[in-house]
Amino acid sequence: MASNKKKLVCDISVDDPVTSESESELDDDELAEFNLEFSGHLTLHDEQNGAVNNNRERSGSMGSVHSQQDGDKKLKFHPGRTVFEVVSAKTMKDGHKKFVLYTVAVLRTRGTDTSQAIIERRYSDFYHLNQNLRKSFPEIMENVEFPRKVMTGNFKVEFIAERSRAFEYFLTHVFDVEAIRTSDEFQDFFYNRDLRLAYKYMSVGNFQEAIPHLQNALHLQEKMIGDTHPDTIRTLCGLIVAYTSLEDCESHAHEYAEAALKNIGDDPTNPFLIPLLQNLIGIRWRLQKDKRDLECRLSRVKLHVGDGPLEMPTLEDLVMQCLSHI
Repeated sequence: MASNKKKLVCDISVDDPVTSESESELDDDELAEFNLEFSGHLTLHDEQNGAVNNNRERSGSMGSVHSQQDGDKKLKFHPGRTVFEVVSAKTMKDGHKKFVLYTVAVLRTRGTDTSQAIIERRYSDFYHLNQNLRKSFPEIMENVEFPRKVMTGNFKVEFIAERSRAFEYFLTHVFDVEAIRTSDEFQDFFYNRDLRLAYKYMSVGNFQEAIPHLQNALHLQEKMIGDTHPDTIRTLCGLIVAYTSLEDCESHAHEYAEAALKNIGDDPTNPFLIPLLQNLIGIRWRLQKDKRDLECRLSRVKLHVGDGPLEMPTLEDLVMQCLSHI
């Protein structure tokens, strides 16, 4: 049977400290400090029909918040502009075992996006993602290639460069499928672990430690699911709660609150809207900024909602409730 494999162009610049075919010329201490820096990119072209459509319905993450408009309109997000690049790899030691840690940069529109989001993952992380996706999406993943485990030679420069290209291809290919892109498995690989850590810190009142994890998750979500996705708005609200709980951080809370309100847009059914408006009115008042437009909007939204619960959850209550289910 003819092979369907395609040659992929990827320019990689490597400073190779290893000139022998044997990896034993580097001792353990040298391997622990062995770093590879990659430069270049992988460009893929689907010559047939683009991404495979998944006809199966899957429920969203329990930590997601959805408005009534989610099913009525498509979010203005173009996944084809998202790029995955393995920008570096370094050999690490875990006890007596060695492994390669890959740094993956996520960008929007190569060449113009200078604020890349970064994650660090080892082969086992990619392997578990692949296995989980094959269990959840067997038909879609049937023809998706994934680099196999090897017993020897996995610390050679050429092998790491080849595997890096394979990871780029794998992530780009599965990301094109909306059902995979929004799945729990894919979100767990990229940013849910940061959100879980943020919830852990916030639940004990350590908001300062939660902020870097929320910011990293937000950066990834903006590039992978878009600014207006309900999960991105949820993370923005988490940052508002965290900064509001710290002293002298009102300006940061105000910045994120204005961004969240802009991303919600004209959707009066978004569950974050009323507590966000209430929170932002308080922030503007403390910053001595005009809040009359927000008060008018809050009144209109309450009229739209009609008879509801007498006590609505605060922004912090809603955020913590959502994060607890991730």
